[in-house]
Amino acid sequence: MPSSLTRRSFSFGLTGLLAAPAFARASSFTPAETPPMLETLKWAPKTRTRVQAVMSEYGQYSEKYDQAHRPYAVFDWDETAIVGNVQETLFHYMLEHFSFLLPAHEFRHLIHTHMPEKALPAPFTTIAGKPVSQPLLVEDILEDYRALQARYGHLPHPLSLEDLDHDPAHQAFRARMIFYYHSLRTVHGGEEAQRWVLRLLAGQTITDVLALTRAANEWGLGQSITPITWRCPPDRAGKSGAVEATFVQALRLTPEMADLFQILQEHGIDPVVCTSSLEDCTAFFATSAEYGYNIPREHIYGARLDEHKKVLLSTESAKYPFPYGSGKTAIIHKYVIAKRKRPPLMIFAGEESSAHLLSAFPETALCCLINRKQSDSMTPFLKEASSQRSSATPRLILQGRDENTGEWIPEEASIFLGETEPRLP
Repeated sequence: MPSSLTRRSFSFGLTGLLAAPAFARASSFTPAETPPMLETLKWAPKTRTRVQAVMSEYGQYSEKYDQAHRPYAVFDWDETAIVGNVQETLFHYMLEHFSFLLPAHEFRHLIHTHMPEKALPAPFTTIAGKPVSQPLLVEDILEDYRALQARYGHLPHPLSLEDLDHDPAHQAFRARMIFYYHSLRTVHGGEEAQRWVLRLLAGQTITDVLALTRAANEWGLGQSITPITWRCPPDRAGKSGAVEATFVQALRLTPEMADLFQILQEHGIDPVVCTSSLEDCTAFFATSAEYGYNIPREHIYGARLDEHKKVLLSTESAKYPFPYGSGKTAIIHKYVIAKRKRPPLMIFAGEESSAHLLSAFPETALCCLINRKQSDSMTPFLKEASSQRSSATPRLILQGRDENTGEWIPEEASIFLGETEPRLP
């Protein structure tokens, strides 16, 4: 007879939580026994009902349960298990506190990309509206970096804001780096931008990265959800001109997902994370009882960088697929399907990099999509999920959220940042 886990409470914040005990592995079932149920919380009612139905149909309380080929559900991490993006939060924190360790000549190689020599496309202009030359922008970034290294390179990292003390070089550096990151996404797409932002961790040890990740998480969880604009000071215009860049700082825990991870395991279904963010950063978040998620470390797959003597390099692990687009699907095939001989039972997607994953497994019983503004490749799946809302047994379902508060809302529509009315895709 399957045994149930002790239900774990989830506190929305950085509070100590009980670690989840080992989940049951029985293969028998008792039809009269009630399967563990998801908490109501702020699930869209139809979405919660459908997820619960699939767990009950294929979990260890069902005759269909196959212990020899244990079922599993695949999850994005960013914008799915959490509200926000763990890699971008770390990037913003590193810029805010100038947490870069490489000498300037090595940093040059990190930020160099195959961007066009001509001016960047609109809207990537100076504050005054003039075109921005990509090569000159890189020169200005390097000049800012050299100045900051010369002034603060001897101090322990990350630097405090008091150490930086409104340094014009720091203000210009962080504005240009965000500006460059956004332009890279527009010119070369999300995958190239993701690879670029990961390379910026080169020179750090894993211990360094985890310490920065903890600090960035605590910083992000404590910040208001709001657009933030960083500007170059007028006296630091450089050769490319003074620029500004706006980003949304948002990081919140999602108690509905923490509860789902728990209930899945009580049903004998393993949650498996596959994300475009750095695997170690994600695992720090996802395995922690402190944050409430408690996913086994061996079930977490993310981006990996090469290491030399425990120091991260700027190159990606050669024999490991990059977890973006078809790379996510390749990881699931190589590390999960090869062992379990079955496709995912469910997929939960919120990252912009998961379109290939959603289309790769037609046998997957259910795909749950976080309703948010998405990439061109993901938008058709959101629209299809919206069109299936009237079905009694939809394969694609939606979960809404309020981006102003960072919380889910009990409907399939979402309230986008700066708005007050929920909208469907």
